[in-house]
Amino acid sequence: MRAESLSVLYLIGDRGLDLTKGEGYKIHVLKIIDGLKRVGHKVFLLTINENPLLPEFKNYPYVTIRHKYLRFFFHRLLPFTGTINSINIFLTIVRLNKLHQFDIIHERFGLYSYGGILASRFLGIPHVVEINGPNIEEKKLFTQDILPIQKFTAKIIRKFCLRLTHHIIAVSNNLKGFLIENRIVKNPNTITVIPNAADVEAFQRHFDAQVIKSSMGIPDAFIVMYTGTLQVWYAIEDLISAFSLILKEIPNALLLIVGEGHAREKLENLVHQLGILNNVKFMGYINHSKIPEIISIADVVVAPFKELGMTFFGSAIKIFEYLSAGKAIVATKIGQVAEVLQDQHTALLVTPGSIEELANAIIRLARDKQLRNYLEKSAKMEAQKYSWDRYADRLVGIYRALIVQPRGHRVAKLQPKQGADCAD
Repeated sequence: MRAESLSVLYLIGDRGLDLTKGEGYKIHVLKIIDGLKRVGHKVFLLTINENPLLPEFKNYPYVTIRHKYLRFFFHRLLPFTGTINSINIFLTIVRLNKLHQFDIIHERFGLYSYGGILASRFLGIPHVVEINGPNIEEKKLFTQDILPIQKFTAKIIRKFCLRLTHHIIAVSNNLKGFLIENRIVKNPNTITVIPNAADVEAFQRHFDAQVIKSSMGIPDAFIVMYTGTLQVWYAIEDLISAFSLILKEIPNALLLIVGEGHAREKLENLVHQLGILNNVKFMGYINHSKIPEIISIADVVVAPFKELGMTFFGSAIKIFEYLSAGKAIVATKIGQVAEVLQDQHTALLVTPGSIEELANAIIRLARDKQLRNYLEKSAKMEAQKYSWDRYADRLVGIYRALIVQPRGHRVAKLQPKQGADCAD
């Protein structure tokens, strides 16, 4: 190790992660890079992206590589030939390393991406994989299942990468269990679970909520809010259906849905069908820097998830932002959500798919200000465990444990306390 300050290459080899879009993954990448920089390290971003300009990453050095397909009928016969990107990634890392002398290659795992592993082995630089979900299995549920030949190739590459990397950062305990139980990873000691986080300081800034509400023309409304993308794995339709029940008990309730996504048109149609157009407002995309301000006006925030026929592997950033904002939370009792949030202490947890439970929890909070205040205070205290600074500290601990070891023996020997995977 050359100096206290580390030189980190953050690699995204997945062409599906467009860092010009307002998706949650962009915030995740940005906050990790920003956290590492804030604690004194140099970060270089390398990504597959069609747009060579990444405005929100202008404060960091970065290089983008355009996605390559084989032309004509070859792409139809061999649709996974997008893996040619990995060769470009490998060559680019070798070139960039001459200038930046990287201490660590930190790769956000993506389908068909093996260039980071090749560069790690060729250059002798420790490689860390950050994995946020079982990409192959989730494709079938969330978008479109990939062809058998693509799936076969993707599984081989996934096993190749996750067995050759020096350490794996899994976003949840469920995901860690999946990797071990399916024998994708042989050695459990190579996996550390680090949940997502939030910019606690930004969300705990003081905002005059009443002034903001008055400026929006809703000074007397009881605000229920959802923030995030409008995607199929969120049960936003359950929240909208529950809201028609809530209005019978809380006539001044107003549901604000902040975000964009493929499900918006379907959700708007549901609002129309239920006849609650005056009580549900779609706010659209709001720049993430403005989210703390908009959340400040909420009386209750909601994180609804679906049961989709497979374990929920994710770590929703909204949960940690809700905690940081010190809000009364209603959330679905599913996956890591039920590990991070404690029912009746930092949130009210409800059964997935139960519209009645969801409605009753929100009605209860609307009527019981004392309970709301208790949840808000508890949430704000709990949020201190989940700052991006603490996240960055844990990452750096893993990096340093790998760097000091001889080549060929680089397994980060970390011994967290019982429960630390979800507590820190």
